[in-house]
Amino acid sequence: MKFYEAVLKPEDSLLKKIICYISLIWILLFLIYSFFDEALKLVDTINGVSMGEIYFLKQKGSAFGFLCFIPLLLIVTYMFAHGLINRRPDKKIVGLIVKTVLFCTCIGVPTGIISNIAVANYYENKGFINCHSYSWGRSLDFYVYDERFCIKQGAVVSFKVKKWLLQQNGKGEPNLEAFYKELSLYLSEYY
Repeated sequence: MKFYEAVLKPEDSLLKKIICYISLIWILLFLIYSFFDEALKLVDTINGVSMGEIYFLKQKGSAFGFLCFIPLLLIVTYMFAHGLINRRPDKKIVGLIVKTVLFCTCIGVPTGIISNIAVANYYENKGFINCHSYSWGRSLDFYVYDERFCIKQGAVVSFKVKKWLLQQNGKGEPNLEAFYKELSLYLSEYY
């Protein structure tokens, strides 16, 4: 199949076209749900931090920027629907689509960057420290309320350490001795 060939051809059955369109709708709904879910988790985390219930957290504040891209997902669905019935949209509609894509991109990217910076500043103002030992690569930023919980040796078992630390939220102030005990257990399993 060449890169410019159509996925659905005029001779394809209506059932195949409908199945493709329903699949696209499910993917679209899943992405929209994911975008809203991440934004709501971020709001819940911010509320938990302000109430003093959260001691460890992992997140990026760019979740709000993703919400700006929801119209783009709707546009993809609209364009795919036109492809299913083998019609091209009017030039006015194509122009409107291009303007909407540019607008969403120009709003979504800066919104994601600005909200990420604002949320990171909020966490730091509340006394949290970004633990780079547990936040390497493309993973989410990981914040701790006390830098004694951020151990460089824990980087090799950061997945387990982060999981254990996140489980301590809502159980009162975490115990440093219990943390060191868990960390040494994870390190002994690793080595």
